[in-house]
Amino acid sequence: MIDHQPPPRIGSLCTGYGGLDLAVELVLGGQLTWYAETDRHAATVCAHHWPNTPNLGDIRTVDWTRVAPVDVLTAGFPCQDISNAGKRAGITGAHSSLWSAVVDAVRVLRPPLVFVENVAALLRRGFDVVEADLAAIGYDTSWTCLRASDIGAAHRRDRLFLLAAPAGRVGGGADAADTVRP
Repeated sequence: MIDHQPPPRIGSLCTGYGGLDLAVELVLGGQLTWYAETDRHAATVCAHHWPNTPNLGDIRTVDWTRVAPVDVLTAGFPCQDISNAGKRAGITGAHSSLWSAVVDAVRVLRPPLVFVENVAALLRRGFDVVEADLAAIGYDTSWTCLRASDIGAAHRRDRLFLLAAPAGRVGGGADAADTVRP
């Protein structure tokens, strides 16, 4: 029997230039339903990639109860306070504290899958907060770090990738992606 499950709906927070979202669309076969980006240059690029997709803007001011539900939620929240190249203020810094708005969106939207990307230095400057915040709202997590050079790039650029799914989901972790893949 052929399963004709619709492609997953994807929502994106702190979208940036949309690289994470393009990758998720490619891997899961889904479609971006909405995104949230305040940088005008990045938003212009996103509008080009997804011309009929609404930009929700500043995630700190969105009423998540009025936002279309999604199957996958991506978030690449600001790394300036976490990065080794920055001031190293950590997840409570002026930029990276936007994480709290990300977890607020997850709490309300309750997506089956959450995919977070940030610099690997998050492990030392706030990862405990990220995992605790997700656990507090009923999500289990799995994560890995990859370097851009691991997939053929000429530079190193260490990144952390975290996958979260509602606690107790059969398989959990990376296996959870199979539940939203058509």
